[in-house]
Amino acid sequence: MNKLVILLFLFAVGSSMGWGIELFFRRFLDPVERKKKKWVNPGFLTGPCLPVYGFGLILLYALGHIELPMLDSNPFLQKLCIFLLMALAMTSVEFISGMIFIHGMHLQLWDYTPYWGNIKGVICPLFSLFWYVLAAFYYLCMHPRILTALDWLSRNLVFTWFIGWFYGILTIDLIYSFNVAGRLKAMADEYGVIIKYGAFKSKILDLQMEAKERTSLFVQTRMRTVSVREIFEQHRENFSIRIPHPIDAIKTKVKEHKKNHE
Repeated sequence: MNKLVILLFLFAVGSSMGWGIELFFRRFLDPVERKKKKWVNPGFLTGPCLPVYGFGLILLYALGHIELPMLDSNPFLQKLCIFLLMALAMTSVEFISGMIFIHGMHLQLWDYTPYWGNIKGVICPLFSLFWYVLAAFYYLCMHPRILTALDWLSRNLVFTWFIGWFYGILTIDLIYSFNVAGRLKAMADEYGVIIKYGAFKSKILDLQMEAKERTSLFVQTRMRTVSVREIFEQHRENFSIRIPHPIDAIKTKVKEHKKNHE
């Protein structure tokens, strides 16, 4: 089967399944998010799609074919090493994706700062462990089924129409979401901050829920007309961090140096 079709299929399946995994994980299992007890659409896009999982599934599929001849005598250890490679690959995808949005759009799509050992709030040991578990699940349970699905698709190419439908919807979603991201970036540049995108969406959801609980029609109408900029300006301390100026970074290092030599 055409390699491009395989990649498109894997990306579509991974993006959709990943969105479902994140939705339920954040609601019921995430050590921080589950305490909020509310459903929040994960990720950057509006629809049920998380591209980082799409790229991740492509990597897992590729790594699922590798062999480690030096460990042929110990199949169990071989599998553990393959799981580790997969987890490192997924962590790398997560880190690269997160840093691209932080530096390119001034948006922090997820925030791991509450977790021990995090790097720039984008990756942390706990979630790398989750990637390891997910990699093991993929290799042991999903990889054979993915191969079967690709074999079936190669004999029923008419169903690639559904792949085309997925990418048509995704294109519309990308245009809309990047338009929103562009407006948020403009505000972030204006105030010299990085916007925590998840916290920002959560704040909007909180305001919407508060509006529904009010009995005053005036208040409800007012809440519907509040703009994104108004929400940002009124509550930005809850979902933004200041971009450190280079001079501030130098001053911090000088202070740390003096403190260490006192």
